[in-house]
Amino acid sequence: MPLITVNQTEIYYEIQGEGQPILLIPGLGLDNTYYRHGEPLIRENFQTILVDPRGIGKSQKDDVEYTADLWADDYAALLDAINIKKAHILGSSLGGTVALAMGVRHPNKVASLIIAGGFSELTRSVEMNYALRKKMIPKLGMGEEMAEFMGLWIMTREFIDSEDGQKVLEASKKNVQQNSPDLYIRFLDSILRLGRRIPGGEVPKLTKQLNTIKCPTLVLCADNDHFIPSSLSHVIADNITGSIYEEIKNGGHIPFIEKPRESVQCVLKFLQSLQV
Repeated sequence: MPLITVNQTEIYYEIQGEGQPILLIPGLGLDNTYYRHGEPLIRENFQTILVDPRGIGKSQKDDVEYTADLWADDYAALLDAINIKKAHILGSSLGGTVALAMGVRHPNKVASLIIAGGFSELTRSVEMNYALRKKMIPKLGMGEEMAEFMGLWIMTREFIDSEDGQKVLEASKKNVQQNSPDLYIRFLDSILRLGRRIPGGEVPKLTKQLNTIKCPTLVLCADNDHFIPSSLSHVIADNITGSIYEEIKNGGHIPFIEKPRESVQCVLKFLQSLQV
């Protein structure tokens, strides 16, 4: 599939399957292969749209301030450019944050939202993790050490110890190492700017905006995610009226990698319920 010029940049995308369209937004620093274990199961029932986010993979690497809002605007413009009036939007991790921004900024383009391990704000531990990466990159670059550090956080110990986990870890390490250190730090800044809730302080901006989202929403997380706590998924679910909250058993931060079949079953059950 081609590169397409939208929102003053070039975005790489692929379209697979037939049916109602669903846009799959990957997590931090990762490309269209992010959903490789779950996407083939989704495309049996839906038309999938896979993307490399601006700054990643085959998409254009711009000298701009990267934000969830910017990526959301890119994807809304992409849907317009490929003549898709409205799509289901699935985002995982940072991709979930971007999906929420689409729900806030472009409600007319969003048929439903599926947020997996996403966040609209940070906790102290999540903020420390991302800030630590920012400090480590100038010293280590985007080499094997950084990739392994990230792998330790996004995968469960049980999965890392498995043969499948080792294969995923090696593939993820190669994907992570393709990122420019400078751009990756900018991506980290986009997350750190979300802010965390301080007792007695202001509610972070995106969390405050969640109650404007009116489309059907599924909030997914895994019960063994030791990186992004389920409390952040509850923040999302509690602030979007009528949303559905589901937990994937024995999964890590990216359930579409560790538990692809169970994750897709939750997604399909949700989407099929909208068609009744």
